[in-house]
Amino acid sequence: MTRILIGYASAKGSTEGVARRIGERCAAAGIETKIVSTEKDLDFEQFDALILGSAVHNRDWLPSAHKVVDRLGSSGRVPPVWAFSVSTWGATSTLLARRLTRRIRRTTTEPKTVAFLRTTADLRDHRQFAGVLKHGDWPLFGRIVFALMGGRYGDARDWSDIEMWADAIVGQLRTGVSDST
Repeated sequence: MTRILIGYASAKGSTEGVARRIGERCAAAGIETKIVSTEKDLDFEQFDALILGSAVHNRDWLPSAHKVVDRLGSSGRVPPVWAFSVSTWGATSTLLARRLTRRIRRTTTEPKTVAFLRTTADLRDHRQFAGVLKHGDWPLFGRIVFALMGGRYGDARDWSDIEMWADAIVGQLRTGVSDST
């Protein structure tokens, strides 16, 4: 049986929710799945695949996720890796004004930790998802900038997109074919 470890770094719970939904989809497809915060010591060498995700702050993953990626680079056996990032905008949904999001999608590079992961592991895919933002999550200055950017508070996670991505991972694991980006 295929075993997947899903590690996540979440600041307010949004990324954890994405990780859990991915885990539910993998488990429903008959994959043995373990979901763990990157705050814990991840023993990834006993798994057939690794899915890593993090909230994005200051254009990079959270420190606990970065530490896991560093450990992957010095590990002996690294399974295939899929990665996801959660921020104010995703590939299919956004908390920002749509026009601004289109520009961000065209011009923003992936988080530094993901770029580093590409050099240290067999990264099969990286996916960007929008998350959740509540009015009190940011300080006053951040809320002002967010309002100027046409931001709206709420849950922008596109569960359909998240589930399709998880299903694609399961399909790749079953067939051994990678749709890497």
